[in-house]
Amino acid sequence: MKLNNTAQVFVTLLMLINQTVVYSQNLQEINAKFGFKDFCSSGKIHSAQLFKTGDRLSEPVIRLNSGETVTLVFDELIRDNEVEDDYYYTLEHRDANWHKENLIINDYMSGFPENYFNERNLSQGTVLSYRNFVVRLPNEDVSLKISGNYLIKVFERNSGKLVLVKGFSIVEPLIAINTSEIVPAVVAPCMQQFDVKVAYSSLKVIDAYRNLKVRVEQNYTAVPGVGNLLPAFVQPNNVDYARPDKNIYNGGNEYRAFDTRSLVYNGHGVARHTFDGVHRVELVEDTERSKYLSARDINGKYMIASENSTDADTQSEYVDVLFSFAPEMSVEGRIFLFGELTNWSVSDRYEMLYIDKSYKCIVPLKQGFYNYQYVVLDKNGDLDMNVTEGCFYETENVYNVYVYYRLLEDRYDRLVGFQKITNR
Repeated sequence: MKLNNTAQVFVTLLMLINQTVVYSQNLQEINAKFGFKDFCSSGKIHSAQLFKTGDRLSEPVIRLNSGETVTLVFDELIRDNEVEDDYYYTLEHRDANWHKENLIINDYMSGFPENYFNERNLSQGTVLSYRNFVVRLPNEDVSLKISGNYLIKVFERNSGKLVLVKGFSIVEPLIAINTSEIVPAVVAPCMQQFDVKVAYSSLKVIDAYRNLKVRVEQNYTAVPGVGNLLPAFVQPNNVDYARPDKNIYNGGNEYRAFDTRSLVYNGHGVARHTFDGVHRVELVEDTERSKYLSARDINGKYMIASENSTDADTQSEYVDVLFSFAPEMSVEGRIFLFGELTNWSVSDRYEMLYIDKSYKCIVPLKQGFYNYQYVVLDKNGDLDMNVTEGCFYETENVYNVYVYYRLLEDRYDRLVGFQKITNR
């Protein structure tokens, strides 16, 4: 049987994807350079999300000793000759910048150092079978003693290979954070800037420059080129981080979106749907954006959902989604999908390959509503979204402000304040 053009593209891309390395050493270094802490190195692991239990769109931040938990969920999707595996996880405490600390396990947790996923559920009535893994932390096997940043590391049982890394934070709220948006005076009008003030009457702060670290994430991930904030004014019991030449962020553009909750009719962003033993969806072809897109988004996240299902986690279908990007101007560098669907990092499995006069990528994605953008990795190893998405001060973004505390004699960074803000 002769394949149509769309089917040929799917076949060609799937062959190329199977020949590539899922997560190359070079891209690991790029992600580390820009502070992207999450990644997935297994072609079998999909739909990995980490969130505060009860809210799939929330930040994975909970209060110390509060009874609150974070939930990690992911699927193992088996195709062809692949075999099922079991998975176990470990936890590591990290400093304010997600680097290793000189702590032993007993310093930050009680319980077994390695634990298996006790909650595993098989998909129900789906074309492609998968297993859904869930764990909530802390739990009866793991008790966490201190505040700060934590990495969950997931390993294959059979090989011991590290396949998934996700980060969450525990806060002990001991300070007050006040923020206000200001208009940047020294950069292009597409940028955004905030004044951040920290009040710490209950803490012993000897040197605010050393004892306090303030870190800001934009849309749930590190901001390339922006490190820890530096104080502008230090007064008794409070610090002002307002600096006209710092704390400046690329406004970017609202995220692109598509909707595959229905496989009966085409949702937003979907051009066509076919089925030949596997559900396949081709999205509307994208191009670079030179104007601000006024649209509501979920700032790069996604929601698993399917019509007429009672349990989206186990009853939603997996769909091979074809992304197409046809810029009108030449783009110098490698182009990647980016967002929560890529684990907030760049990897080979999400690289756009030039085929049939446009850049294309196929990603198996569970039914739902998704946000995404395109990012360019240039020859200097820098990531740039301005080329593909544009930069506009009107863009609504989420900013998470983390305040860490550490005295000279301390061995780890305590997270003593957290606040979520939007720029409008």
